[in-house]
Amino acid sequence: MKFYYDFHIHSCLSPCGDDDMTPFNIANMAKINGLNIIAVTDHNSCRNAAAVAEAAEGLNITVLAGMELTTSEDVHVLMLMPSQKAALELDSYVASKRMRVKNRSEIYGRQLVMDARDNIIGEESDLLIAATDIGVYETAAIAEKFGGVAVPAHIDRESNGLVSVLGSLSADMGFTLTEFSRTAKDGFIETYSNLGYGAVHDSDAHRLEEIAVCGGKNSLEFDFLPTTEAVIAALKSMGGIGRKKIPYRQH
Repeated sequence: MKFYYDFHIHSCLSPCGDDDMTPFNIANMAKINGLNIIAVTDHNSCRNAAAVAEAAEGLNITVLAGMELTTSEDVHVLMLMPSQKAALELDSYVASKRMRVKNRSEIYGRQLVMDARDNIIGEESDLLIAATDIGVYETAAIAEKFGGVAVPAHIDRESNGLVSVLGSLSADMGFTLTEFSRTAKDGFIETYSNLGYGAVHDSDAHRLEEIAVCGGKNSLEFDFLPTTEAVIAALKSMGGIGRKKIPYRQH
């Protein structure tokens, strides 16, 4: 059966995320929108993902922890993890690689860490949207090290999209999946499918009203509501780079 997902949701920890993007609000908006699987992917941090997962308990929603990593080339890559433990380990690793620039909340926005009841329990002082010194060619291997999967984010977009920034997506980067925005043209998607890449379709939501709804291209097939580990395994199996080419099918 089809399970609908959104693997690219920012919380109020991202400076560009609305303050209403709290754990409780994200979990319940996902439920209202008919989503079954979501991922919390703040800029260069995973620290609100556990709170969203706790807020989603009882809602029949699988919550993945992840982040939207900014590489040294200023490319955005989703890093989706199989567990909260793996995500926190990735968080610590990326924190050691981040450029340290103090956040100016009056310009960029606040960076709030919350618990599942939307209580503020901390605030990140360094600007999270700053680049790391992790290169694009390292990201797939890093994600694999922590048991997860790396996905170049919104490759159809000019801003921070891998194709726009670097000119092309090549097999030696190690990716098997690509992410497309909701406005991506079918022909653009099919080009990368024909090269053997799997595709996910996400919202890149920074506001509650931007979170994806069920009924679009954003679905995966499972027999029952999957665990986070099962979702990661399914994502890893989708790409055809170095394996059998998977034809593009619009869901």
